[in-house]
Amino acid sequence: MDTKQKKQNFWDKIKGIKHFEIIIVVAFCAILLLIYSSTFSSDNQQENTLTALTTEEYANYLENKLSNVLSQISGAGNVSVMITLSCGIEYVYATNTTEETTTQTVAGTTTTQTTKTEEIILVSVSGKNSPIIIRENLPKVSGVVVVSSGANNISVMLELQKAVMALLEVNAEDIEILVGK
Repeated sequence: MDTKQKKQNFWDKIKGIKHFEIIIVVAFCAILLLIYSSTFSSDNQQENTLTALTTEEYANYLENKLSNVLSQISGAGNVSVMITLSCGIEYVYATNTTEETTTQTVAGTTTTQTTKTEEIILVSVSGKNSPIIIRENLPKVSGVVVVSSGANNISVMLELQKAVMALLEVNAEDIEILVGK
């Protein structure tokens, strides 16, 4: 048998399988599911790295995002942003709390003393003890400086200020908008 004949026999056998179309559809769906799941796993990795930022990286992240948004305002031109944060990132850890109450009676006087102790819960990850983080409180923005080439126009300046107030939840007195080159 030559190669052409073998190929023809192979395709004839495949076409003879009952519900061949269903098998093709199921295989196609499986491939789509694999692509879909790999896309979401990479998105989750990006979200996890976002929460593991240092305070300085968080400030840089906010500055870049805010610069991109503000530069889209009509007439703003080139925009540069600097953000100061009030404190660092605060972590709230899982704890075991025990409360012990002791009562003493001396000469008819009863004294009650309560002692409360909290112990941070640790888990072993790859042989290293790490605390369980319940919540991560990101620092609040304490001040924003915006330098915009279009800030010499009062309406552009007000639009920039409104955008910063809305996006970062800061008061107007904590925002400084300057005219840039």
